Amino acid sequence: MYVSRLTFHTLPGKTRDVEKKLMTLRDWVAGAGGLNSRVMRTHYGSVGTPDLIFEQEVPDPGALELQIKTVTQKKAFQQWAQDMAKLLERSSKRELYQITASGS
Repeated sequence: MYVSRLTFHTLPGKTRDVEKKLMTLRDWVAGAGGLNSRVMRTHYGSVGTPDLIFEQEVPDPGALELQIKTVTQKKAFQQWAQDMAKLLERSSKRELYQITASGS
């Protein structure tokens, strides 16, 4: 199992707007088969920590690629991405982690 994370550094005063837009992304990802998608807001962090993280679980990198393709091919996604870019300090970054151990 893997965890995919997209990190977002928002412009001052735009975090709530981005958070709302990420809820739309969460719905699209769920429709594309994404598992356990969630949006996390930084409560406390070191300098340079992203303001928001969009996280989801995927069984393997191939499934993630298919989900990304399904979501990004939506016409509505193109407008969503343009609107989102205006709210960010810099482009989002994706990280993919393989889960090697988990607690019970």
